[in-house]
This record gives sequence, structure tokens and C-alpha cells, in this order.
Amino acid sequence: MTVVAGSRAVRAAGLLLAAALLVPTAAACGAEVQGHAARQAADTTNLDVGNYPTKRRVIGHAKTLKQARTRESQRLADFVALPSEADPAYTDDALGLSQHVVLNRHGMGKLVINDTFNDVAKDLVAGWQNAMSTAADPNGNARTLSLAVLEFPSAKIAADVGPTLENDDFTYNVDNVPVDLVKHPEGKAHWRPAISSIGSWTVHDRYVVFIKVVDDTAAPDLPALVSFTDTMLDTQLPLLDTFVPTPADQIMNIDMDPDGLLGRTLPSNPEIPLRADVDGIYTGRGAASGMQSAGLNFLKTGDVDLVAFGDGGVFRSRTSKGALALWQDEQPSTHLKPTQRMAEAPKGLSANVECFTDLTDKGDPIMNLCYLQVDRYTAEAAAKNLQDLHQKIAAQYVLLTDR
Repeated sequence: MTVVAGSRAVRAAGLLLAAALLVPTAAACGAEVQGHAARQAADTTNLDVGNYPTKRRVIGHAKTLKQARTRESQRLADFVALPSEADPAYTDDALGLSQHVVLNRHGMGKLVINDTFNDVAKDLVAGWQNAMSTAADPNGNARTLSLAVLEFPSAKIAADVGPTLENDDFTYNVDNVPVDLVKHPEGKAHWRPAISSIGSWTVHDRYVVFIKVVDDTAAPDLPALVSFTDTMLDTQLPLLDTFVPTPADQIMNIDMDPDGLLGRTLPSNPEIPLRADVDGIYTGRGAASGMQSAGLNFLKTGDVDLVAFGDGGVFRSRTSKGALALWQDEQPSTHLKPTQRMAEAPKGLSANVECFTDLTDKGDPIMNLCYLQVDRYTAEAAAKNLQDLHQKIAAQYVLLTDR
């Protein structure tokens, strides 16, 4: 798997194949928003869509508890801050190809090194993690902040879990020393004086917030590490106060695609997934957390209200004007890089569409990508084979326009 260093959107999406297809999509299940004229259905009869599906799927409610918990994690994601929101010095994605969804210790990756997490957090409902780094200095060193938010059925359960996880982290290494957070004394933190890093667990209502800061750019500086942690909590905790969690006893009734957008997005190929996370929808911040450097600007630029990720990305804007603005911001021909060249676009699409090829420094092709904008939707797709990509983007066009 190769990560394509292509357009801003693709470069921003920490996808598996290198084409983190971030795209604004259309309205729920074809429903038109009042006040927006409906376009005439496109003539798609002669389009080459290969074997890609062109019929909308009705996804409905979760079929398994894992599906339900994953969907709740995606809902939570829109209320989990990006480190760059707390400090713009964090510019680079640090999760790489790791998943954002946290359902157990495995989802936390190397952030949790003790083996008690699954037992202590056995009641975990949902979780989401983000991680970003500062730009590397001349020696290749950077400061990295990792943030995970864990949702539990109640505040009482969270109040037990947070301190226990901190205690287990603390006792896992005998060199750890307890640390008091200045602005958030309710948090439990620790560090090793000879190591420039700090870890903390903070309980906030039914949530447990884990933050780890590793600063390889400076000698161990406890006040600075505490400040980084406090600043992140200042940004994160108010967001959780605005989130409406799914009641624990209603989790199996959760709708996997309440607006129908995911059903109009090409599903991931299980043999060649583009991301570590499963297909899903987001209303903003959750989509940005898969983007290495795009931040939240795309939401404003495109007036985006919903995003779906599958075998590509679809971003839905509130208006056609917003979708056009996003398309213009990402249009490949307007900011082609030396390691990119324009490629032929598929024929017969009544839409804005451009394609390009990402190249190695030697000029060898890595991945082909296409951007498409039609009505309130902006979509992006990638494939190594250009004909395959044309079929894929044509099928996505049909899903967004066929009524």
C-alpha cells in the first residue's frame, strides 16, 4: 500500500491506498432540500460503469453490536477535537494508516501499553482517536499529541474507569511519577522525568479523555508538557458538552445512514480498502480527522453538511454554490504539482470532472485520481488503472444523479 502525496484533499486523507477520497455528497437518499431546484435526471444509459454498483443501498439500522458501536464512534468523532484546533503548530497527521475508531485496546494501538485496558474498560460503548505532529525540525524531530475520547454508558462508570486506567499506566513502569495538571486538576497524569512525554486520563461526565504528548524537539520540560495537555483539554471538553450520545439501551436502534448519503456512495472493496476505518458518515470534524493537513477549512469553503466515505469520498454541500466552491478549491488543473500530470477524464458526465496521476520523483505513475462536482455534491475516487477509475467515477456520478 502506498500513500499518494497528491492533491490537498488526498494528501490530507490518511488513507490506506493513498487516495483518501474526501468528497462532499448529495442529499439524503435523493431527497431535495427545500428552496433548491431539482435538476433533471441525467442520461446515464451509455456510461461505462464496469461492475460497480449504481443502485442506491438502503443500509438501515445496525445488524450487530460491533456495527452499532462503530456508528456511535463515528457520531462521537464529530466532537473529538483535532490537535490543530488547540495549537496550530500541529500540522501533520500522526495516525498514518491506523484506525480512528476505538472499541477495545487494539484500537488504541501503541498508546496503551498495559494489558488491563479491555478488563477495566469492558463497558466501553464507543471511542475515537486523533493524533497530529508539528513539522519536523532539521533533525527530523517533532512534537506529537495523541487524543482519544472514550464513551461509557454512564458518568459513574467513567468515574471508575479513568482513575483505574491511570493507575495501571502509572504502575506499569516504576519510573513513572504522578503529575498535577494546572488547569484541570481532575485529570490524572504521569511522566518519567528523563523522558520528554506525558500521559493523562481525564473523566468528563460519561467520557474518559486520554492525552499523550511526546516532544522529541526539546529536553524534558514538565511545565511545557502540562501546558500542552491543559490546552488540549480546554479545547476538547466543551465539545463533549454539546454531543448527544445514543442512550446505552438504544444502541442497537442506531441508524447507520440516517440521511441516505452512504447508500449513494460506492462501498469499499473489502479486498482493497482505502482506509483503516470502515465506511461511514460524518457531519464535519470526523471527516477532517482522516485528513493529514486539511484542518476544518473545507467545511466552510464548501458549506459542507455531510460527508460519506466508502470506495472514495462524497461531500454534500448545503447548496450547489458551496459544492462548486469546494470543487474550485480542489480542482487539480489549478494547482498541479511537479510530481503530478493531468489524465484523461471520463466521457459523458454532465458535471465538472478532472483526473490526474500522481508520480514518483522519477516520473513513474503511482495512482490515478478523479474529482467530480455535480449539484450539491463533490466526489473523489482513485485507482491504479485509469479505465477502472473512469468506471468508478462514472458509477459514483450515477449514484448521485439518478433519480
